[in-house]
Amino acid sequence: MTYDAVSAYTVLFGDGEAPARVSVHGSADEAWGALDLLVRGRSRRWRARPHTPDEGRVTELAERWRRADPARRYWQVSPHRLRVTVPAIADQRTVRPA
Repeated sequence: MTYDAVSAYTVLFGDGEAPARVSVHGSADEAWGALDLLVRGRSRRWRARPHTPDEGRVTELAERWRRADPARRYWQVSPHRLRVTVPAIADQRTVRPA
């Protein structure tokens, strides 16, 4: 068996009213974009708009949202390196003497 590593990013988002939302993404941009949509979806002032997410800007918006009720609101974006097994798809060739 051989092994490889893949990257994954999890987004955790909650406000104490509804069950926490957890999502898994294949890239950092996808994860920050998901957090951006979640924060903008809970705000009356910030509208969701299609754009390339900026980690700094999304962090600022998420923190502003959280500060309105810090005892109940939370968010987190976490990177992960996952070790995965890569199955052999063919038998190893044996070298035959000539």
